[in-house]
Amino acid sequence: MKQKGAVGAGQLFCVLFVCRTASLFTFIITDDSRFPAGDRPLLFLPFTLLGLLCAVPAFLVMGPHGRGTLLSRAGRVSPALSKACAAVYAAGAIWSAGIGLARFEVFADTVLFPGEKTLALLGILAAAGAFLARRGLEVLARMGPPVLALTGVSLVLVCATVAKHFDAANLSPPLPDGPGTLALNGFRAAARTGEIASLLAAAPAVRGSVKKGTVLWLSAFGLSASAVYTLSLGVTGAYGERQMFQLYNLTVLARFGVIERPDAAICAVWVLCSLLRLAFHVYIAGLFLEEGFSFQAKTPLYVCLGAAALAAALPLGGNVAVFARVIASGVNEALFTALVIALPLAVTAAERIKQKKAPCRAGATAGADG
Repeated sequence: MKQKGAVGAGQLFCVLFVCRTASLFTFIITDDSRFPAGDRPLLFLPFTLLGLLCAVPAFLVMGPHGRGTLLSRAGRVSPALSKACAAVYAAGAIWSAGIGLARFEVFADTVLFPGEKTLALLGILAAAGAFLARRGLEVLARMGPPVLALTGVSLVLVCATVAKHFDAANLSPPLPDGPGTLALNGFRAAARTGEIASLLAAAPAVRGSVKKGTVLWLSAFGLSASAVYTLSLGVTGAYGERQMFQLYNLTVLARFGVIERPDAAICAVWVLCSLLRLAFHVYIAGLFLEEGFSFQAKTPLYVCLGAAALAAALPLGGNVAVFARVIASGVNEALFTALVIALPLAVTAAERIKQKKAPCRAGATAGADG
């Protein structure tokens, strides 16, 4: 199916960077997460390496010209397989959207509006996300660079104002549990980068090299996240370790001239990041359904997808303990492994096997006719 319009690779990867950054802002480090403080400054190493390795199946699906999609390959194996993959990947995108919305709900209940009901806010966010998704990839891609610029400027300002409080004595020794724990946390961080799966559907609409953009995106995010973690640990020390949202602590300490509490404005930027992330995942869900079932998505579909993301978020975000248990259960890692690694490799292999069998069958038929 031909996708409407085309976007530049830079625009798309600005959106993907914002999506991943939204998860970073609302990331919770629980007491039993086994994510040693000394390992966080080094996280970019396993994250980038494992993230790129996990993107290889998507590169195989896209092919040498970077324009293949998973569903087009699945359709050459079996139309039923294409439809099944479309449904599975759409559900995966909605789950990812729901997890992001649940993270935002926990953040809103804890930081933005403690003690208040945030259902109306989540409903507005879901409706806005569905509306933006309905407008298509071009609109989302145009939002990417300015939202990323706002995010980058706010982070740089925060880091610059709190850097004077940095104390290397607050940093913990690296690798307290050995390199295996660092590698495991690197994979868990990569598994929170479900946006890799979007390349399986969106690649044909992108101008420029998707593969180069993926390398730059994952590398830049890994380095940025490790730098922010290092600064946060060096500034907040043991106090920061006891906080639920450790990166938010930096914004509380920041001072911009006469503005003593800039965290409210910075949180507004984070809300914008969460909105763009939600809209992008809802759009990707609709894109998989469009291609798999060969129809033109209309507004009611996006309304249903946005409502589904909200329905997935509400049982999780309303209780921090429940949310922490679900995240720690390994369900995200399992879905990531299945959707980003296993299924693309299986579909690619099945297509190649069928292509090899086709000439053999043709030869056997010709011999029988002779």
